[in-house]
Amino acid sequence: MTSASPAPAAWQPAAGLSGRFEGRAAFEAQVLHFLQQAAEQGWPQIIVADADFADWPWSTAAAVELLHQWARRGRQMTVLAYRFDHLAQRQPRWLQWRKTWDHRLQCRQMLSRDASQIPSALWSPQWAVQRLDPARCLGVASAERRAIVPLGEQLQEWIRSASTPAFPATVLGL
Repeated sequence: MTSASPAPAAWQPAAGLSGRFEGRAAFEAQVLHFLQQAAEQGWPQIIVADADFADWPWSTAAAVELLHQWARRGRQMTVLAYRFDHLAQRQPRWLQWRKTWDHRLQCRQMLSRDASQIPSALWSPQWAVQRLDPARCLGVASAERRAIVPLGEQLQEWIRSASTPAFPATVLGL
């Protein structure tokens, strides 16, 4: 007689990381937690969006290591931004990671005329983090479908109809 193996437990966020957050340190903790879960759980797709990613912790050693762990599993990331110049100037470790994993990345420039309309968010089908007020780093994080689905639909719509490929990892010339 064989027993059925137990179903895998649903991922639960660490205490204090679900719900509202406030401040830069809390936002950075949310970003790192999101990347950690993406790497550990092998999330196949993530979308990140921000006007310019200038104040994201992309160049910390911890973030880059988590991005490496996540990308090794054949995953795909879409990066949506209004401008990429701050990312290029302020996130050197992320740029190096991006060159290594460019085949796993799609960068798209949002075509909005108003940068304030662009969401500041990390999204996967399993978890979402959104800054509702980027200037004060006020936001919410959730694993609930009612939060994840609308944000995912909004970001997918931006990808389909309001963005264009941009920010190549290398520039080829003749």
